[in-house]
Parts: sequence; structure tokens; C-alpha cells
Amino acid sequence: MRHLSRKGGYRKHFIIVKFKKDYNYKDELNNIKDLFNKAMIIPEIKDIIIHKSNSFKDNRHDLMIEMILTIKGLQDFDNSEVHKQWKEILLLKI
Repeated sequence: MRHLSRKGGYRKHFIIVKFKKDYNYKDELNNIKDLFNKAMIIPEIKDIIIHKSNSFKDNRHDLMIEMILTIKGLQDFDNSEVHKQWKEILLLKI
């Protein structure tokens, strides 16, 4: 694994998600993965890994999205169409 430097290099950014109890995110998991795969065209994003929760407790997260990127990559992601679409999904499901 490449060294993740905080001085201008790559770093990890995590998005922790807890969906509404009545929303079955597992049915949408492939769509969520497809959406985040579109962000891989951003040059400063090295990798995006989606982790499903390994817990069935109600007070635990459903997904953790791990992004390996630079500060510029995070800024570019925040301004991307993918991020806008993700926010629209979250407004309806969390």
C-alpha cells in the first residue's frame, strides 16, 4: 500500500451512512457502487472502497465509504455531479 501522507499526498476520507430503518440499502448497493465508480474519473482520487456493516445492531452504520484521495480530490469530489446525486439519495433515505 502506498504511504498516505498528510503533507499534500493521498489521505483517507470516510463517509459513514446510516439509512432509514425501512430502506433496504442492500437492494441499491450495486447502484451506489456504480455511482461512486463514476467519481474515479477525478484525477486526484486513487481509490473508493465501499464497506458494508458487519453488525446487525440498529445503532450501527450501514455503509462506510472509504476514499483515498488528495485534498484537491476531495474538493473536486465535493463539487462533482456524483456528489450531488449522492446527496439527493441521502436526503430521501436517511
